[in-house]
Parts: sequence; structure tokens; C-alpha cells
Amino acid sequence: MSTNSSFQGAKWQSAYLNPNEDEIFQLAQKNNISTLLSRLLINRDIKSISKFINSKLKENLSITKIAKLSNIDKSISFFEKVKSDKTISIFSDYDVDGACAAAICKKFLSQFGIEVNVYIPNRLKEGYGLNQEAIDKILTFSSNILVLDCGSNNFKEQEYIINKGGKVMIIDHHECEVFFDQAIVVNPKTPNDHSNLDDLCATALTFLVMVFLKNENIFPNIDVLQYLDLVALATICDLVPLSEINRSFVKQGLKVINSDNVNKGIQTLINQSKIKQKISEYHLGYILGPRINAGGRMGESLLGFNILSSDNIHQALQLAQIIESHNQNRQNIQTKIVKSINLKESEDKNINFFFDKKWHIGIVGIIAGRLMRLNNKPSFVMTSSNEFIVGSGRSLGEKNIGHLMMNAAERGIIIKGGGHAKACGFTLREDQIPAFKNYLYEETNNISITNDKYYESTVDLNVINDQLLNDLDILSPFGQKNPEPVFKAENVKIDILQIFKNKHAKLKIYDELNFECEGIFFDILAEDLKSYLLKKPNFDCYFKVKKDTYSSKIVMHLEDIH
Repeated sequence: MSTNSSFQGAKWQSAYLNPNEDEIFQLAQKNNISTLLSRLLINRDIKSISKFINSKLKENLSITKIAKLSNIDKSISFFEKVKSDKTISIFSDYDVDGACAAAICKKFLSQFGIEVNVYIPNRLKEGYGLNQEAIDKILTFSSNILVLDCGSNNFKEQEYIINKGGKVMIIDHHECEVFFDQAIVVNPKTPNDHSNLDDLCATALTFLVMVFLKNENIFPNIDVLQYLDLVALATICDLVPLSEINRSFVKQGLKVINSDNVNKGIQTLINQSKIKQKISEYHLGYILGPRINAGGRMGESLLGFNILSSDNIHQALQLAQIIESHNQNRQNIQTKIVKSINLKESEDKNINFFFDKKWHIGIVGIIAGRLMRLNNKPSFVMTSSNEFIVGSGRSLGEKNIGHLMMNAAERGIIIKGGGHAKACGFTLREDQIPAFKNYLYEETNNISITNDKYYESTVDLNVINDQLLNDLDILSPFGQKNPEPVFKAENVKIDILQIFKNKHAKLKIYDELNFECEGIFFDILAEDLKSYLLKKPNFDCYFKVKKDTYSSKIVMHLEDIH
């Protein structure tokens, strides 16, 4: 491996050329912050520093704005009937967003003496969205049907509910170009919506509906803010952009999570994961989220909802132990599948397209995301489910793959499909695979696939300290539209201290002045790293700075070296 290219084969460059050093210094002085934090804020074009740092909900959200959500006014009559009947059936998606939305509804409505029945479809047997058999089951409990994080495009199923004498309300955020007008569809992506809230996940929208109903005195005298921990968890795990409102949700939700009032299920998962530090968005997205998703991926769809809606700490502990077992099983299956895929098959194409009947249906989305991160290409991974082929797609957003799936379904290329700009799901027959592959090749032949990477600032090793961590804490939470900063350290030496599972390396990184820092390099081939480090004495490192999850050490999380 040549050192003419980076270890990861990337081309690194500064994300922000020719910064105005006077502006950086003046902003730092005016706001009493470090010049590095000033630089990072200017990089993000933040206009109001105090508003960004404080991220108060009341500064970014109002009842007037909530009231602009499509059809939210119709939720009043729906929930008046729910309040009168004292029953409701909820159909929710099986991911973190769906589980959190359902948990909020269960906790909220139960306080008003309403019996809540929650149905979450089996990912392996039923797939995504409403289905007639499930509808028949939940209608036996209540004629009031609330659908969360799915259902916008299930027109036949919505009509089926109405014809059976039911009332249906949908709270969703998936792409939706038309909707069934006899249902109450609260979705900011419908054509008649004027809220500009299309960045929100389903849990956040569910939270706003509850705020609206409280304001309308349908459900008065209740502390809705207690559910911000679930909103924060779903917002991070669903990878929605951290707009001003979403930033507020996560910032304030993390305060709840780090308080004594945290959701018992979340607290139990934190303890089970042995996290011994302040919880950040990193823990939500990379430690807690995958565990909550694990039950659904492995065939027990209710597990995530059950633990998040539980008020019994002993029950939550039992559920957490089952979830941990499922998560370990998921990791083992995932590793085997990734190893079996040869990405060289995609070298001359702009997408990764892989199908194997034997792959686990609950893992295909994770595999698609993993492949996308390996070569930056939109990735589509499929397996068999009964008589159909089902799959998931992930992309960096070069093309709206949710729209691609909806168009494919309209043209009869697949049976059904939908999603977001960066994530999608789809169902087709096996004989449709060649046409589907050709359709994706044609639709993506004009996108540019590069391995360009960007860093924000060059720093010396001696500034990787508590002050830097404090600056990053102020800048956080990180996510879509507020990326976690990648720094560059120039001309440093690297020693390997330890190799874990032949794919993770613990490193000592030090400079000519003998300042040093511990580094960790995840998901690499150990032998390749050893060979690369023998090529020359000094390297440039590209990295993020974190406090170790299980200790108090400050650690460089390497993205690449060159």
C-alpha cells in the first residue's frame, strides 16, 4: 500500500479555505469563547451564537407553527372520541422512531385513563407498513386507530379501516405526494402542509401533536416536556437534520436523560451498556439505538417499545437482558454477511446492488449502510421473505432514494417502496430484480462518486484537552447539518499499542515536543495498518476527539492517516 494516498484511500482537504482570522478573533472576544470554538461556529454560518448554544425550545417553536401542520386541527375530534371511548389501538413502525413514538402515546394517554393497545409488525414476517391482517386484530380492541411512523402511502389499508367502521389518524414523516382524504394524515411532507417541519422524525411530530392537544385542553394539566428524552433518542437514531428545532429537541432531551427523571427503559439500557459518563448524542446513536432496534431486527418487534414504555425497573432490566442477547446475535450475523460481499463487483457502477436469499431480513438495512460507508455509493441490499424479495437502501443523498422507490413502484418495476432521501425500503418479485437493477443503474449514472474527505481545523496535540472537550460540548449535539468536527494533526508519530479482534487498533500518537494522546482506529485490517505505518516515520492524522465511553480518558478517534 503506497503512502501517496491516505490509508483509507481518501483525498483530504480543508472544508473551509481562507478563513477570516480577524472575524474569528472578534467573535471569540465578543462571546467569551475560544478561538477554536469561534472558528467552528463561523464554519457553520451560525448567526445567533447565544440562540444556537442555548437551543431553547420556546425560541424555535410555537403553537402557531405547530398549528400549521397538515390536518392537525382534525386531531381534536379524533382524540375527543378516544377520550370518550377510553380505548385506542396504535400501529407503529418497528424501528427506534416508531418505538419512541408509541411509548410517548402509551405513557401520555394512560394518564387519562385510556386503554392503549400497541401493535408493532414483525419485521421478518409482515414487513413495513399497514397490513390487513394486523388491522383486523387491532380493530377488535378499538375502532380508533393511530398509525405512527408509517402508513401515509397505505391507501387501501386506510380505506379498509374506514369501511370497517374505524377512524384512522396517521402521524408520519415519510415521502407522501398524495394522501387518502378520509384519513387524518399529519405528515409535513404532504402537498398541503405549510409548517416547514419536514425535518422532524415521527416521534417529534407525535410530541407536537400532544403539545397541540394539551393547548386545546383536550388533555390538560400534563407535563409534556418529560417525554423529550424519547424525542431526543428518536431524532438522533432516525438521522434527521439537526435544524434549529431538532437541535433544541436533542439538547433539551439530553438534559432529561442526564437527570433523575429519565425514562426507566433508557436508564436500564445505559446501565446494561456500562456507560459511566454523561450521555451524549453519540451514546444515543451508536450504543442505545442499535440495542433498541435489535429486537425488531431479530423478530421480536415489541421489545423496543416495551422497554421504553415500562415504568417497572425490574421488568425493564429483564427486557434489557433479552435485548442485549439479540444485539450480540445481530452483530455476529452482520459481520458474517459483510465478509461475504465482494465490493469489486460494484467497481464500474455508481451503486452497490447485492442479493442473497440466505441473508437475514432484519440486517439488510445495516448492511446497506455499511457498504455505503465503505465506498460512498448508494447501496441496495436484498433477501427473500416468503414469496417476495425485500430490501433496504442507504445513500449519502446524491439522489432521493425514497423518491426512486416510489417512482419504481408507480412504474411497476417493484411491488412497493418508499422512504427518505437517504434511506428506503422496497418489496419486489424475484423476476423483477434485473429490471430493478437496470432502473437504479440508469437513475444513478449521472451522480458523482468521490472519496473526498474534509477536515475543519488543524490542531496541535497539546490542545487535545478538557477545554477542547468543553468547546465540543457547547457545539453539540452533532448530526445531520451539524457534523462532528474532524481535526488534522500534522507530522506526528504513531505506535500501535494493541490490536482488538484484528480490526481495531489502540494507538499512541505523539509529536516532536513529546505531547502525546491515545488514539483508536476502528474497522481496519490490522495487517494493512502495520504495513502502512512501516512506510515512513511521520504522518498526518484526521480524527474526532471524544471522551472514552467507559473511562475518563480523552481519545483521538481516527478517521484516516496519511
